[in-house]
Amino acid sequence: MRSFGNLMALITNLLMFQPIDNLLMNNKINFLVIISVLIFSSCRKKGCTDPLSLAFDIEASKDDGTCTYPENDKKTLIYYSTGIWCQYCGDIGKTFVDDISSNYNDVQIVSLHKNDELTSNISSLTQSYLDSVNGLLGCPHFYSGLNSVINPSNNPSNYSQLTSAVEDDLNLFSEINMDLEYSINRNTMNIKVQSKLSSETPGDNYYLSVYILENGIVKEQNIAGNYNQNFIHNNVLRKEASDNIDVFGSSLNFDINGNNLTSFYDIPLDSTGEWKYSNLYVVAIAWQENDSDFRFVNLAR
Repeated sequence: MRSFGNLMALITNLLMFQPIDNLLMNNKINFLVIISVLIFSSCRKKGCTDPLSLAFDIEASKDDGTCTYPENDKKTLIYYSTGIWCQYCGDIGKTFVDDISSNYNDVQIVSLHKNDELTSNISSLTQSYLDSVNGLLGCPHFYSGLNSVINPSNNPSNYSQLTSAVEDDLNLFSEINMDLEYSINRNTMNIKVQSKLSSETPGDNYYLSVYILENGIVKEQNIAGNYNQNFIHNNVLRKEASDNIDVFGSSLNFDINGNNLTSFYDIPLDSTGEWKYSNLYVVAIAWQENDSDFRFVNLAR
């Protein structure tokens, strides 16, 4: 495709090719100007021009229908209180985690480590909030959103309580639909979270927390009194993306069409080599506040 400058040079050369009368000259100029405008218009880059879409292309000047928006997709959050020192966490706790992960594709487990080397600031804050709502329940322990469900060491046969809580939440109406993307550049991460209110949802008092988690961490684990040095820990909560660390992140505000795009840039990651960047992933969680009480709404991963 010729550049606009080259195109205008060509037009000039055509006009100077041979002497013609004024009427012919004017017609020729009009014709060539129209052609140049059409060619120039066709050279505009096509792409998604909606800045609230994850597919937004800043260089696109003509929308081609490639913008993406979150699909109606309800997911469930399960907090799992655990610890390297906890003898039932490597035994019955792990069994429950593996079974839930295998049987429910729309469940996200977040492992909250207590009092060990995998404990992070955000996991401690979250566990403290869960304790304030439900009381001190020890570990292993499972929560559906913010609500206590079961300590499997007390009654290992009550796995059905956990599945019932999961299914009850999955069957709820999806108030906010979400999608996200992230990238890692050296030792920093960029994250974009796209959220859209369902048409029946009132758009107020919502919050967004964005977690960075890690899979495949090889650390010791107490299993029924014996330590396995090669135990693999998954879904470990490493960090919250916002500058001000808070269990419920920051306010999630929507425009008049019920859309929101929240971006986080240059989030520092651990630079000591402790984190394996290829095993990191992101989970964005929407909450709603009601008279200082919070409830889980939906998530994206």
